[in-house]
Amino acid sequence: MNVKNVRSATRGNNRITEKRAVMRNSRGFLSLLFFCATFAPFEVCAQGYAPELYNVGEVIVNYVRLDDPKAASICGLSREEIASVFASSFEGTGVPAVAALDAKPPMVGKARIQLIPQIATYADENMNCVSWISITAESRANLAIPPVNVPRGVTILYWRQHAKVFSSQTIHSQKVKDVLKKMALEFAQRYRLDQPPEPAQQ
Repeated sequence: MNVKNVRSATRGNNRITEKRAVMRNSRGFLSLLFFCATFAPFEVCAQGYAPELYNVGEVIVNYVRLDDPKAASICGLSREEIASVFASSFEGTGVPAVAALDAKPPMVGKARIQLIPQIATYADENMNCVSWISITAESRANLAIPPVNVPRGVTILYWRQHAKVFSSQTIHSQKVKDVLKKMALEFAQRYRLDQPPEPAQQ
């Protein structure tokens, strides 16, 4: 083997070694992340940063946005019914959820985010319906982002979930409501996991 071949082989071995190291590091990071999210005490996993929904004091549940009201109506989706089902899904979950219409002015020192459900519906010629459901938890803030030292309005995303519902027109409304309930419970679980542990009783 000449010098040129030796150098090529060495570079190839180095690349393989680097790839293996990256894969090992990635597996280690994912394992640590899973451990923190499920088993480790909050104090251990939260050193230096806070989870997305940590100490959020108010969750304002916005009215459901329908991208295509006509298609939604064909598929039996009522904005009022869906909004009522979605809002009621948070009862007893521990989430400080408040309907947008009932929300009071924000209080200083109390973190508030908006929970925004959005549904895009399509109805085909075979009496079938497809709805794409998106729920985002976000807030607005004014931040100075380098290199421009001027505050600008930005949207901060805390949590997002998507789902797709496909069914006949006759049962589509119920299917959508069931998925919204499930997504609300997933948000509630995320909210509870992100909160600090309750102080131990002495």
